[in-house]
Amino acid sequence: MYTKNCFDFLRFFFAANVVFSHLGELSQNENLSFLSNFFSAIIGVKGFFVISGFLVAKSYVNTPSLKQYFVKRAKRILPAYVVVIILSTIILAFFSRYSIAQYFSDSGVYQYLGWNLIFLNFMHPCLPGLFESNFVCSVNGALWTLKIEEGFYVVLPLIFYCIKKSKKAFLVLVGLYVLSILYWLLMDFYLNKPLLAKQLPGYLCYFVTGIMLFLNFSFMMKNRISLAIIATIILLLFYYSNIRMGMLYPAAFGVLIIIVAYSFSFFNNFGKYGDFTYGIYIYHFPIIQLLRQYNWFEKYNPFVVSIGAILLTLVFAILSWFVVEKRFLDRFKNNSLKQVESVC
Repeated sequence: MYTKNCFDFLRFFFAANVVFSHLGELSQNENLSFLSNFFSAIIGVKGFFVISGFLVAKSYVNTPSLKQYFVKRAKRILPAYVVVIILSTIILAFFSRYSIAQYFSDSGVYQYLGWNLIFLNFMHPCLPGLFESNFVCSVNGALWTLKIEEGFYVVLPLIFYCIKKSKKAFLVLVGLYVLSILYWLLMDFYLNKPLLAKQLPGYLCYFVTGIMLFLNFSFMMKNRISLAIIATIILLLFYYSNIRMGMLYPAAFGVLIIIVAYSFSFFNNFGKYGDFTYGIYIYHFPIIQLLRQYNWFEKYNPFVVSIGAILLTLVFAILSWFVVEKRFLDRFKNNSLKQVESVC
């Protein structure tokens, strides 16, 4: 009955949240500062994680072998990721304050490549001679979420193994959900370690919410109106009252996302020309950083420059889809399986 959805639109919506939030923050322009208040990169990231939990669980259940599952996940994420790391390193060499020879002889270039290609972006986020006067020197601060995404891909089969062995899916998932929340609270509020809080254990509650909603999809859609009302009330209380609703926030947020995905048919064909969301997500950050390095947000109309940044991001995203992502998926697609569902 519920075969069509608007996940493509929702992913685009969450990616837009991330882009606008970063524009407000990274531009360091007071006329654009409202963007980082009105839009939230972290909400966009949480939305991605809920959708990933739902769709990757669906993909795992419909994939006949563990090997095929990991191949599907790898060929969706890795090609474009590797390209953006290498391409950024090469193109940005021409914008470094170092000469080309100095730039490529600097060990920082190869440390950046090495650490980033294995998803440990935080170990070496910057390139020599670039973005030194920016808000942050990071070349691509959006990529930190991808190691969490990859970590979830590894953990998911273990979660389903525990479910299969215990035959108590609800208890397993609720247990993981609660442990994830407790980990976040411990790291963020009690130990004051926000960077540790923002790792896979702290975000696992959003993925688990997606899994739970996939496994209970019929129940959710049958009761979608009442569940949507309850979820909305919880979110409103979380944001606009002193009532502590943090424990229920990921579940309520996830319920609304999945219900919306199957309730607005108008957006069902949003991605018919291609899935550009991943490209938008992985290319917007260095583009904004480069414009900020040359102070374009101050020299020129910041709104015009922002539009230019968005359009340039779209160009790279479209090229990424047609030149890298789609070609790789088409070339290595196993015709005996369903086409890979995009999760980024």
